[in-house]
This record gives sequence, C-alpha cells and structure tokens, in this order.
Amino acid sequence: MSDTDSAATRFTAIVVNYNGGAMLVDAARSLFADGLPEAQLVVVDNGSRDDSLARLREAFPACRVLEQGCNSGFAQAVNRGLAEAATEFVLLFNNDARLVPGAFAALAAFFEARPQAAFLGGRLLNEDGSLQNAVAALPRLYAEVLPRALMRRLIGGSHLGRPTGETALEVESVIGALFAVRRAALRDVGPLDVDFFFFLEETEWCHRARARGWQVWHVPAARATHAQGATARRYNALARIEYQRSRLLYYRKTVPALYPLALGLLGGKAAVNALSNALLCLFGLCLSQRRRARAAMYLKVFGWYLAGRPAHVGLPDKCPMSPRK
Repeated sequence: MSDTDSAATRFTAIVVNYNGGAMLVDAARSLFADGLPEAQLVVVDNGSRDDSLARLREAFPACRVLEQGCNSGFAQAVNRGLAEAATEFVLLFNNDARLVPGAFAALAAFFEARPQAAFLGGRLLNEDGSLQNAVAALPRLYAEVLPRALMRRLIGGSHLGRPTGETALEVESVIGALFAVRRAALRDVGPLDVDFFFFLEETEWCHRARARGWQVWHVPAARATHAQGATARRYNALARIEYQRSRLLYYRKTVPALYPLALGLLGGKAAVNALSNALLCLFGLCLSQRRRARAAMYLKVFGWYLAGRPAHVGLPDKCPMSPRK
C-alpha cells in the first residue's frame, strides 16, 4: 500500500448531493483515484429527482448512500454523514468538484503536524488551472459597507480569496468545497448548525472552532478542481435569497446585540442594488440579457425583504421539518 493510499484510509468522505447528474460520479471517481476505499464514501442525497444516484450505484456499488427524501439543507445532510464516520478524519467534498491526487496525503500529514488544527481547506481551481476563492474572512458588519480593497488592507490579503503561495496559512475560514475535519475536535466544537440551510454553515463552524481555541488552515498542497456553485447557479435569485438569510442568521448567532444593525445594513444594500439596477434598465442601459437578469435578481431579493423575509421563499424541495430562519 502506498503512502497516499494509507493516508486516504484515515478519511471518510462525505458528499452532499442534490441533482448532481454526472458530476457526482466524477467526484466519487476522483476520491477513489486518490486512494479512498469505496466503502468510506458516504453520499447524503437531498431528494434528487435526476439519475445521479442511479449512475453512482451502477459505477460504485460499495459506497454508502443515505437518502434524505427531500432537501434537508447542507448542514443537516453533513451531520447525518458525520454520524456514519468512524475514521480519524473526514473530508467534506462537493459533488461538483474533482480531487487532485495527493490531497489525502497532504491533509493527513498536516493534521499530524498541527494537533490544534480542527479544519483544513484546500486550493480550489477552475478547469483551466486558475485559482478560485479558497479562504474567507469571517463576516464583519463594517465589511457590508466598505470596498473590498479597503477590506484587504484591514484584514490582510492572505485571509481573503485566493492565496497564491505554496505555504500553508492559518486563516479565519475556508470554503467548504474541500473541507477536512479532525473528528476529535467535534467533541468540543460540535456538528454543523442545522439552522443554516445553505451558505455560511462552514463559516459559522470555523468561527465556533476558533472561539474554542482550535485552528483553521488553508493547505495549498491539497487541491481540487471545482465547478463553483453549479447547483446554486440554477436558481440564481432563490440562491441569493438563501445567502441573505444565512448572512442575517450568522450575525444573529455571533453578534446578537448588533443584529438589528445587520438587518438594516443588508436590507439597505438590497434596496440600493434594486433601485440602481432598475434605474439603469429604465434609462435603456439594460441592453444585455445578463444585465436584465441581474436587475431582476436584485428586485426579487429586495422584494423578499419588503415581504418580511418569508421562510418559504428560497431554494426548492425543502423538507417540511427543516429549520426555517
């Protein structure tokens, strides 16, 4: 057994699937190519209506599939997968990503070297090899109104976006497409917060871990190509509404005293975006389909705020028992 294969056996991989189509099989194949035993892949399906599970079972019959029957959200699905894991480490992996060989070995070695590391994120790549955002600063209220360039100066560029170096960095949070977990840390940190349906659940997890003295690291030697939001792009405005809901929830949970201010800031930004884009269209500047779709999206998001942020508006097929915030 090679060192790479040996490292991979220390992991359970959890993939949450929702109508992943052929991408799901490709994601699984990439995990197995880096040494993961087939039985250590747990796919939690959120009520898919396509043939993605049939494709997966035909290609890899030994992997475990847990069917939720409806869209329970990312956090709840991951937590169900975590309950099935008995290995030292867990890799949360997107169904629209493909692992680059050597990732399991890099992650296992880093966990060995840094006993206080609870969560590790990897380098995320586009199909052409260019970098995607892989790390993020924790949300801050002042960041809702400051330009991104100023944010980089205040927080430090290495904590935002796309680190280019080959040295691992301790960061505030990492993107969840390739997200490794030390299971021993979960006894202290706890599982994902199921109040988050989609977006920012891993961000709040990183915030909670750091508050309890654990570390979060970006490990560029662990890599994956990533289609970057293929699921969310299908629903555009509905996904953006879910993002707004999760952002408000994050502030309510982490800085409850400032939640009214957060609501005002985010609602105000939604109003400005809707009004400015509507005016552009009114004066005939929405010449492209893309710009018209963008204006429609901002209007729908602002309409959600005006309607009192109804819980039933958002991504489709939610389980009736899913928390609605």
